[in-house]
This record gives sequence, structure tokens and C-alpha cells, in this order.
Amino acid sequence: MSAPAAPATPGSRPVRLGLIGHGKLGAVHARHIAACPDTELAAVCDSEPAALVTAAEHGVPVTTDLDGFLAMPFDGVVIASSTQAHAGHILAAARAGKAIFVEKPVCLTLQDTDRVLQEVVDAGVPFQIGFQRRWDSRYLHAKRIIDSGGIGEPVLFKTHGRDPDASNPANWGLDRNGGLFLNCAIHDFDAARFLLGREVRAVTATGAALVHKGLRDKGDIDTCSATLHLDGDTMALTEWSRYATYGYDIAMEVVGTEGMVQFGRERGEAVLVRPSTRDGASVFDVFGDAYRDSVEAFAASIAGGTPTSPGVEDARTALHIALAARRSFETGRSVPVKALPPLTRGGAAVPAPRGARPPEVLARRQDGQAGNGAYPRPDDGRTAVPLTDGGG
Repeated sequence: MSAPAAPATPGSRPVRLGLIGHGKLGAVHARHIAACPDTELAAVCDSEPAALVTAAEHGVPVTTDLDGFLAMPFDGVVIASSTQAHAGHILAAARAGKAIFVEKPVCLTLQDTDRVLQEVVDAGVPFQIGFQRRWDSRYLHAKRIIDSGGIGEPVLFKTHGRDPDASNPANWGLDRNGGLFLNCAIHDFDAARFLLGREVRAVTATGAALVHKGLRDKGDIDTCSATLHLDGDTMALTEWSRYATYGYDIAMEVVGTEGMVQFGRERGEAVLVRPSTRDGASVFDVFGDAYRDSVEAFAASIAGGTPTSPGVEDARTALHIALAARRSFETGRSVPVKALPPLTRGGAAVPAPRGARPPEVLARRQDGQAGNGAYPRPDDGRTAVPLTDGGG
């Protein structure tokens, strides 16, 4: 195993990042890395030669050779490959001593996730999971209000997420992307923990294939709702669907004992109608800044030697909740969510600082305004698995 790369000295040079997977989301990450003055895109790896044609526009080495890619002198790797390829890419990066940023989920079972993340913990490399909501200005603003006591004790979290489509049918299947709970609703399960600062103890979920009926044959659904019971007598109500023909749509509110905070829903007495449109918002429009800032924060952690967030335990816990939600849907029963013992290295618990914020990243968000883009932008083993992107 290679020794972990020494962190860059803050201000000495940009943090150099390699990218695995140049699909839709991978291309977004590549542009953000290349545009940020504190990071540098070092190389791109994809098993599909066609994807490397577009990656070549960045003027960096592009390759289908994963071993050769990981032998290059860069600090960390951003993994935006298909879900079923994550495990192999994470293990290869950890063994090469690279810091790791990976899109969710790590794997599709908790057993496989723990096997992979144990190697990451043992390798001692920084790890960050791609729950971009934690870096979105609206969620961060709501978090500050909640933590300041501005709405009293938070007791109810309500949210919805609506995707314009159910992805390519060729990618359907619980064995390919984990289904609606693991591929989409998992974001809101993590957001509930993040905003409320509480742990989930039980989940009850239901769902159906209402529009994309072919999902039924795959054991999957296009609509789901889940009720999460958390510590401290708090609840979360989440809804996800994948047929929002008017465009990608999210909304969130937290109700407290002395008020509430929300975004995403128009206020007033007017009746709102959103007709179908071919040019509706995409997830990259809604979370463009958050995608950028999550990777920028990852680079800042590498440069400064500070903890990454959300990290190993957040990745495990969100999957644990999502799997429980799927079991609840399948059985029609509420499923308890037991606390996971933390993965350890050398017998000591690995820190999992939820909510840690590198100061240089947080500084951009001190304008105190909600809304994506409310803060300044900075200068505006080899696998044969296709490296494509999931939803969410």
C-alpha cells in the first residue's frame, strides 16, 4: 500500500485532484475543479474511451488505465463512476494513498460498505461522501438558524425531492443503483440528521411505481414516502418521486417550538401551477453551487489537514437508514434503526465530525441569505463497468 499523500501546505499550491468517471456528474465535477483557483484537475480516468474524448477538453492526461491513473502524482480522487463501480474505485484509491471523494452510495449493502470503508479507515486517507445538500447555501442557512435557537427546539422536518425522470431503463434494478430509497431518498435521510442534529431510531416507508410501471418488474418504485422517528421526540417526513416533468424540484421545512424555517415553496395565497416543460431545471441547476463547494471543501480539508465532512460514519448511517426504509416498504412494517458501532483504526474510534466547516469555505456563506448562489463564486483495479452517473 502506498503511503497517504502529504497534504498540501495552505496557500502553497492548488490541491491536485484526479477524476474517475466523466459522465454527466463527472463532467460537472471536472469543470468545477478546473475553474477553482484552489484546485487543479490533474487527470481523468474512464473505462469508456468515448467519455475521454470530451474530457480531453481540459488539457489533462486522460486514460482508461486505472492503475496508471492512480500512480500519477495528485493529492486526491473524485469518484463519479456508476454505483456498482464505486467499491473497486474506492479500494484502489485507498491502496494508492489518495484522499477520496465519492458520490453516494459507497455500496448497495451495509456489509460491503463496511468492508470497503474499513480499508479506507485503515489506510488513514481523508474520505468524503457526496451529500451535496450539506454544502448548499439554503441548507446551511437553515442549519445556522436551527442551531442558534431561532425556531426553538426543532421537532418536525418535512421535505420533498422530485426528479424529472427515472433514468435510462438499462440502468434500472436494485442490483445496479439500489432503487429509489438508496439512490435518491438517501439524500433527505442524511439531511434530516444534519439539520436536526439527531439520530434516526425507526423508519416506516411506503411507495409504488405509479408512472414508470416497468420498475415493478425490477422490484423498484418511482414514488416513495418515509416517516423517520429520531432522538428527542423529533420526526422527519420525506417524499421522493421521479416524474416531475416541470423540472427538478426540492423543498424543505423544519418546524420548531418557536417558529419554522423553510425554502422551496412559494408563499402567499396564489394557486401555483407548473406545467410540463422540456427545459425545466435539472439537479445540476438546483445544486450547481453545492456540487462545486463540496469538492472545494474536500480540497480545503486536504490542504489544511482538517477533517472531511460528511465522512465515513455519515456514509454508513445514511445507507443504514435507506436500507431500513426499503425493508419497511417491502414488509409493510416499521423497521428499527439501531446505532452502528463506529469503524475503528488501531482500536480507537474514527472521528466523525458532522457539520465541521473549513473556515475558508464557510466564509463565503456569511451573507446570511438563503438561496442557491447567494454567495460569491470563485472566479466564476481496472474495471469493465461503464462509468455512468446515477440520479439524485
